[in-house]
Amino acid sequence: MSKTFVGDKIAILVANGFTEQDLTHTQRALQAKGANTRIIGMDNGLVNSWTGDAWGHHFAADSALNTALAADYDMLIIPGGRRSIEKLKLTAHTRRFLGGFMDAGKPVAIFDDAVELLVFAERAEGRTLAVNENSKENVSESGAICSDDKIVIDGNLITGYDGDVNVFIDAVIDHFTSTSDLKEAA
Repeated sequence: MSKTFVGDKIAILVANGFTEQDLTHTQRALQAKGANTRIIGMDNGLVNSWTGDAWGHHFAADSALNTALAADYDMLIIPGGRRSIEKLKLTAHTRRFLGGFMDAGKPVAIFDDAVELLVFAERAEGRTLAVNENSKENVSESGAICSDDKIVIDGNLITGYDGDVNVFIDAVIDHFTSTSDLKEAA
């Protein structure tokens, strides 16, 4: 019998310019497994995605980052998107929120260039991470081990880049449902 995410509350951290496909495919896959996903935005209100070479759809943020606590969630997902990552680096709340998950050993899944937030949150050192060419210099300077693999699992941290979003989220679901349920992992 396959374990599910029933009853698990999963935070998805975004700012304007996040990769729409990373969010929508992740939400769909996790909700199909029974998860309760919540979008955490820079502010309350709408967050605008990026798709291809243009702005995409707007999504309602369920909580503002400045009031969100890692203790209230079982897992963190951070979609990619250069614009989103640069905005998330503008506030210490990103460091606090991401750090809360990492310090508690809770599952964290990070798409593509969002791996740079681990550097910003001072949580990359000693970790093995899937890193694209654009982020490699910044990430390696932090003391992380940069892997050319498209998906890397380092304990309760999964990073992935340059691939099919469905393959990455399937790896996330497979890892966290086959090793233990989220509450046991925390």
